[in-house]
Amino acid sequence: MKILIATTNIGKITEFQEILNQKKIFEIFTLNDLKINEDVEETGNTFEENAQIKATFYNQLSRMPTISEDSGLAIDSLNGEPGIYSARYGGVNLSDNDRVELVLKKMSIIPIEERSARFISVICGVGFGSNTLFSRGELEGSISSSKQGSNGFGYDPIFSPIGDNATLATKEIDEKNKISHRRKSIEIFLNKLIKDKIV
Repeated sequence: MKILIATTNIGKITEFQEILNQKKIFEIFTLNDLKINEDVEETGNTFEENAQIKATFYNQLSRMPTISEDSGLAIDSLNGEPGIYSARYGGVNLSDNDRVELVLKKMSIIPIEERSARFISVICGVGFGSNTLFSRGELEGSISSSKQGSNGFGYDPIFSPIGDNATLATKEIDEKNKISHRRKSIEIFLNKLIKDKIV
């Protein structure tokens, strides 16, 4: 089956390919492969809505079964922020490091026992039969009081999984991918395709 992974994020593409290629049932294409340069505005209020907006848009352009993903960090003491705005928290001109510093500043007086957070990944599939498919993966953890490590990207330097004192940014990519929210979401999505005999 030919499918489109509707993202230009190399890290996401690699993670999708690593898991989906194990089954040897997909021929995976990216937006770059199909020379699709159009952007779509993410106007949804949830990860699910934004993932569906992207999957629907690129499915219509490609006429190919399409997978899109929306993900982010939700911090309980900040009422779920940055949430769906994780990639543009504080403004589009901020760097990943600027956003990390913004979170640390906002949480500077939050005690360690109240710093719970989770990474969330929602995948939407359009064109796999008549129904729109969703899957959701989460990685529970907490926000550290300072940055640790230089691997990964985004909020990895300040997020520690439950039961682990080290942040995701201290881990090798293979170690991180084994527990990641995105891996969980991809595997749930793949299992749905197999269970419903779509593949």
